[in-house]
Amino acid sequence: MTEPAVPSDMSPSDTTVPDLTVPDPDGIESRIAKDIARHALWIAPVAILALGIWQGVGGALGVALALVVVLANFLITGALLGWAARISPAMIMAVALGGFLVWLIVIFGMGLLVEQIDAVNLDVFVVSVLVLHLGLLFWEMRSISFSLASPGLKPRKS
Repeated sequence: MTEPAVPSDMSPSDTTVPDLTVPDPDGIESRIAKDIARHALWIAPVAILALGIWQGVGGALGVALALVVVLANFLITGALLGWAARISPAMIMAVALGGFLVWLIVIFGMGLLVEQIDAVNLDVFVVSVLVLHLGLLFWEMRSISFSLASPGLKPRKS
């Protein structure tokens, strides 16, 4: 095998290989879910207060319950996908699709439960679940690295 070409004014010992560090891929899903939960903690007091003023106690309870459901969805799904990623790509697909169906059933069941509780505003709960899911996902898109060199969250500037 031949040596790589080195410019004539450089000796082979002057060439340096850049230090490429690859982040640990374990727990990427959970780290993203925890980052989403951190963003939700910024939104929670404002949303509960605003809807409490606008819709009363029922509105505040509806958005608070929606926050619990949405955060549980993200955190549990992140943990399950992390577990599945260590097994196989087929397991990731099965967990993602199965988890989606389970969460549809859970959210539907929560809607039926909330409908029976007079203290919680059902309309606020349903709209909050939808807006929180989409809003937190779009907010998180700013924090995600779409590079295989650094999967997961973008490195923070220090």
